Amino acid sequence: MVRPKRMRRVVTCHRHELNKSLKPIELSVDEFEAIRFKDYHNIKQTESAEFMGISQSTFHRILNSARQKLATSLIEGRPIVIVKGDTMIDPNKYLCEDCGFQWSNPEREYEECPDCKSTNIRKLNANNKRTQMSNDTCSCPNCGYTEPKVRGVPCRTKTCPECGSPLQGRGLCNIQ
Repeated sequence: MVRPKRMRRVVTCHRHELNKSLKPIELSVDEFEAIRFKDYHNIKQTESAEFMGISQSTFHRILNSARQKLATSLIEGRPIVIVKGDTMIDPNKYLCEDCGFQWSNPEREYEECPDCKSTNIRKLNANNKRTQMSNDTCSCPNCGYTEPKVRGVPCRTKTCPECGSPLQGRGLCNIQ
């Protein structure tokens, strides 16, 4: 026989009200991806880290940061914006035809979907070899301004002199 569910004590009944006048929480693309893999698709951290090309401990730190930002947004009613960053979109990725899950890992070939375990998967861009991105310029994703890349200085630390947006290196994720 199943035990009856006990009443839980809470301080108050919370109502989530989005307050657009508050400063938004900035969630980076890699934090969003960590939440997608671990919390939405329930994929183990080691496998998720492998997909992202990072160590498991780095994945864990990214995931904790994302969860903290989501909690802050829920409690304080602050909006969330996804910000661009040093995130490369891998052109060689897999697609599960059954559940729609997409992933990439250039170091491994897959026979089944890591999310639903279906074997009905296909490799996207399978005929194209991985293209090398040119990293010799920093560019503005908003107005198209470009300037030469200075070795050892990340593009994201520079701002566009024309519109004030942060610059990006080539091949980085461009979120508008």
